[in-house]
Amino acid sequence: MSAHLTRQHLFSQGFKVMQRQPARCGHSSHIPLELKGLIPGERLTFPLYLKAGDPQSAGFSFLPYLDAGEVLDCKWLAPLINLGIKGLYFHKKDLGNVLAYLNNHLQLLEMEGPAQAKKKFLVLSEHLSLTLRQAMTAPRLGAHIGLAVNQVDRIIEELQKEKHYPKMVWDILFRNYSLYNHAVNVCLLAVAMTLFLQKPQRESRLLGSVALILDLGMTRISNHILDKTGRLTFEEWEETKAHPLIGAQILKRYPTLPAEVLQLVQEHHENADGSGYPDGLSLHQQHPWTRVLRLVDAYDALTTHRPHRPAQTPFAALKVMQKQEGPRGPVFERRTLRDFIRFLAIC
Repeated sequence: MSAHLTRQHLFSQGFKVMQRQPARCGHSSHIPLELKGLIPGERLTFPLYLKAGDPQSAGFSFLPYLDAGEVLDCKWLAPLINLGIKGLYFHKKDLGNVLAYLNNHLQLLEMEGPAQAKKKFLVLSEHLSLTLRQAMTAPRLGAHIGLAVNQVDRIIEELQKEKHYPKMVWDILFRNYSLYNHAVNVCLLAVAMTLFLQKPQRESRLLGSVALILDLGMTRISNHILDKTGRLTFEEWEETKAHPLIGAQILKRYPTLPAEVLQLVQEHHENADGSGYPDGLSLHQQHPWTRVLRLVDAYDALTTHRPHRPAQTPFAALKVMQKQEGPRGPVFERRTLRDFIRFLAIC
């Protein structure tokens, strides 16, 4: 079916559109792209696809919806928006073209000034998520991860311009889980919280940069574990728990990275009571920022839709976190949790 026919038959009988469900670790051949990242009136340099399935079966396919070379017409997006569809898909071989397209969108929004601050921040977040995907799926991290980390400065700059930045962060957070979306969410929450606490910009940059690569080790975990919807076996859970160490070991290949980056990546699942992993460190043995990363990482995990469970509301997630106890006390450091609740209260 051609893109023109897909659009023509969007509402035809038996045509079932599937909601966006991002792949967890990038092993799908198609990658989601937010509709809000598209530029009306501009020519597309890559094709986009609609995920559709047969109501009589569990199967699905990616149907062409927009062709490379077409000038995007808003009327082609309206039916998707009316159906609650937030994104289309592109083939992973076009990732470089998509990143260049989003970069062009950012430049156009820059020229439009402060009125487009929120949309600019959304496109920047989408660009960052896809940059991370490119970095973490490449044979060598190299310059790709550097590009992602450098965008943290841009995020800080944009947030500092916006008086109501906590609300803007909240509105932008990705609600569907992927490894890369999760990294961007944790980055945004960590940066915004340190700005709220009026910490030096160096601290915001450190936490934002580390947040992007916290789960680098997850890219080396078996796909059948990452995509599993049921309870993990003991062996599968032990393999998953190795990801902080794996991530730190990968990053050791890059001697220009500060030692505290490796430390925070390795420690981001350590608990306040010393019951975390991989090393079971007590609070005073941990880097001072470990407690913040542990908290925002857990909060985003609870409030994001995952294949095996629905998202919890912010209130419910905070209740869970307040009650969560390890063998020797609270999992989350109490003062940090109180600060985080104060931060969320102004979102």
